[in-house]
Amino acid sequence: MTALWIGLFLLAVLAAAFLVLPLLRREKLTENLLAQQNARQLANITLYRQKISQLDLDLEAGRVEADAVSQMRAEIEDLLLDDAAIRQKKPWHTPSSLLKNTALVVVVGAVLSGAVLTYEQIGGRLGLEAWYAQQALIEEGKKDFGSLLRKLEDTVKANPNDVQGHSLLARVYLDLGELEKGADSIGEIIRIQGASAMLLAQQAQALYFADNNRLTKRVQTLIDKALALDAKDPATLSLLGMAAYQQQDWDGARNYWEAALPRAGGVEADKSLRDGIADVRQRLGMPPLAVGGPQFAVTISLSNAASLLANTNATVFVFAQPVGGAGAPLAAVRLKVSELPKTIILSDQQAMMPQNNLSSVEQVVIQARIAIGGTPQAQEGDWQGQTQVLKVDGQQRVELEINQQL
Repeated sequence: MTALWIGLFLLAVLAAAFLVLPLLRREKLTENLLAQQNARQLANITLYRQKISQLDLDLEAGRVEADAVSQMRAEIEDLLLDDAAIRQKKPWHTPSSLLKNTALVVVVGAVLSGAVLTYEQIGGRLGLEAWYAQQALIEEGKKDFGSLLRKLEDTVKANPNDVQGHSLLARVYLDLGELEKGADSIGEIIRIQGASAMLLAQQAQALYFADNNRLTKRVQTLIDKALALDAKDPATLSLLGMAAYQQQDWDGARNYWEAALPRAGGVEADKSLRDGIADVRQRLGMPPLAVGGPQFAVTISLSNAASLLANTNATVFVFAQPVGGAGAPLAAVRLKVSELPKTIILSDQQAMMPQNNLSSVEQVVIQARIAIGGTPQAQEGDWQGQTQVLKVDGQQRVELEINQQL
């Protein structure tokens, strides 16, 4: 947190410098303008004297009449007086030191105060403070896990709408086997950012294990809500397959797991589903599930800037494009920012159209985009990242960081 405030202080100093420098230069500029004005006045006086001398010479040489000399002399004097009057109408004033210093303090104070108020109203102070607090707690928790949990609970209690805090607390509870508390924390996330099939499935799974691996009424209610939002949600289908497996309904487990496989949420989930499918197929006397075609295991992460500035509720589209970007994506997966970092699978099973898949090309570029508008079309403000050109050949692992804002 100290580093954050040091950075903000340095930015404030830089902003103040842009305001102070023009004020400090004002006195020098004023002196230069006064000097230019005085020089012009001296030049006019010199020119006046020259014209008067020339008029006297013309009179002696008989080039002008004596009667006209007085009028011409008056005209020359009027020109000089008119120019002096113009200069006096716009005098340059040098303000007092007290006035300059007061103006300097008022301007800098107003700008910095306005920046602080704006940041408080529309900035991400609370989110940043919560993030730094969580990092500090994690470091402390490496030495004393009990202390970490207590402080994390206090932090979440003090910031009840902190999604990241509830997410971290849910993971800790689930790792400790505190399934009811873990489900409650997931419920808080749903309260804050709204229901999604993935979150409902996670909550249902925690309660499923808490209820001794049974599809109780509360678990089934969450499953029904998840399927209403997304009938093909892989987490929900995986849970239903698990429940069917527990009841030795091998064919039911196979159907659920094979339906979940195309949208497996990562390498581990993909492997777990394939292992389960292989098991039930063997029990049913069926041949193994055919595995073929190219496959990319893409680990998606956020840069520091993206992790701080991107909305955790925003949708992330991950897709493989043919080189040149023409046509529909060859494979696509949709995530949430809050799920990152995460490893997902892109294969022919994630194709949007069967005839337009990874196997149909030789080279691809994989992109990940945080869509602020919730649609795949890129627009200003989106964050994205992409790989170099990749050869489509067998199974590959790819690292992809979202680090550029459009």
